[in-house]
Amino acid sequence: MTLCPTYLYAFGLLMLSSSSCKNETSAVDAINTPILYYPLNEQRHANIIYSDSGKNVLEINTGLVQDYGNMKPPYTFFSNGLTVRFYNGRMLSSTVLNADTARQEKSTDLWVIGGNVIVRNGKGDRLLTELLFWDKKEEKLYTDRKVQIETDGQRITGVGFEADQEFNNYQIFSVQGELTINDE
Repeated sequence: MTLCPTYLYAFGLLMLSSSSCKNETSAVDAINTPILYYPLNEQRHANIIYSDSGKNVLEINTGLVQDYGNMKPPYTFFSNGLTVRFYNGRMLSSTVLNADTARQEKSTDLWVIGGNVIVRNGKGDRLLTELLFWDKKEEKLYTDRKVQIETDGQRITGVGFEADQEFNNYQIFSVQGELTINDE
């Protein structure tokens, strides 16, 4: 008995179609699941100004802002350099914070600031660290990492730090370094 090529072709199509119509629930779910690892929006060369009663309180400049409001927990990521200016009542920048990156947790308004963090206050004091936390609601800066503060030609190092967000009143924990004291 010889089979005609047409019958073989029809039989092959029948087998292929019966096997391909089978729906695997996991495969369908995987295709329909939204991707969660992309930002909802991006802004390049962003300048963000916070004000209270018409007065500037805070200004943020950064190379890139990415909104990950679709993540759990939702956050905003700042990269390509970050400069935060804290303004005093006379609209003058009293404190400036510079860093490589930052991540703002939206629900708590806690900022994790990293990479070459430098904070300068209006008195000329300078803080250097690699990781700094900024609790915007409590208006507080802190870290449990190594810090270095330069003030009036003196250098103080330690592990752990806490200050007001304008870096005017601060404490260093596990202090190390040399202090020059005038006995006059």
